[in-house]
Order: sequence, then C-alpha cells, then structure tokens
Amino acid sequence: MTLRSSSFNILLFSSDSEVQAHYNDLFGDQSITIGREGFVLPKDFAKRGYDAVIVESKTTITPDMTKLLAGIDPAHTLLIVGSRTVLKRAANSLQVGKPAKAEASLPNGKSQPLCLDTYLEHKVGDFVKGMRNGSGKNLHPMLIAAVERPLILLTLRETKGNQIQAAELLGLNRNTLRKKILDLDIPVKRARAN
Repeated sequence: MTLRSSSFNILLFSSDSEVQAHYNDLFGDQSITIGREGFVLPKDFAKRGYDAVIVESKTTITPDMTKLLAGIDPAHTLLIVGSRTVLKRAANSLQVGKPAKAEASLPNGKSQPLCLDTYLEHKVGDFVKGMRNGSGKNLHPMLIAAVERPLILLTLRETKGNQIQAAELLGLNRNTLRKKILDLDIPVKRARAN
C-alpha cells in the first residue's frame, strides 16, 4: 500500500534568499524545491506532482520554465506569479490552508500520515471485507450509494438547498442530480411561495 504525504510539494522559482528562507521555515526542506536562475527541472518532475508552482515575477523565464508553466494543470496545481511581497503573503496563506498532519494507526502498529486516499482505502477495505464475509452481492452500486448520499446531502447543505448550484459544484447535470436525489431518498426542502 502506498501512502502519500499530507504535506505540500512546492516548486519555488525565486532568486531572493529571504523568500526562499521564508518558504523553507514554513514548509520544511522536504516540501520545497527551489529553482534559481538557469534552473533545470528535476528529473522526477513529472512523477513528483507539485501542489504549487510559485514564480517571482522578476525571474528570467527559461525554455524549461516555459515547458513547465505550459504543462501545469490548474485543476491539480496552484500557480502563483508575483512580486516578492506577493510570494511572502502566498506562503502565509498556503501555510494556513496546509492540511493538518493527522496520524493513522496501521495494522502493523506503525502510524502513518493520514490523507483522504489512505482513509478511504481503509474504510472501503473494511466495507468490502464485511460484504465478502456476509451474503453481500452487487458491491459496486451499494458502495456508490453509500458515498453518493452523504456527498449530495453535504453539497445541498453547503448550497443552502440550491440544486442548480449543488449540481455545478458536483459536476453533474441538474437533472441527473434531481434523479439521484429521488433515487437515494434525499429529503429536499422546498421554499413556500407567500
């Protein structure tokens, strides 16, 4: 079983030693890769999957950096480009948003950092074992329903019952969301007209 770290992986392009020290103090040496002038991308760049790429606006853009910036997927990686002041403020904001390092106790007695992947792997594993030991069949639809119902409930609560906003947040068509609400017997509060 592979466990991912719950810390950020940050690629920082700044020639300012004060900014570099600030990021190292907040996140530690393991989380930060610092790029300087003439920086060549690390060989493990594609595998490493940076959570944030931070570029000081006065940094000279090299061909490697152009390739890097073009290859960033905004759905998975935060890109911040700005002055020295902006980079320092961004570091403080990222530190506040950094996930807490929760520990999970594994069957072998060791504790590992807890992240969503690990948590789900353990919980789904327990669910599958329970179904296998029982007379359960059709595991996939049961598991999907078990996850979908609370997800839709929480999303509706967050959007104050607005199904259009909830559908957008979930990435579903609104009619698909309405069908799931009916299929999963999710109570819907309807506003009364005066």
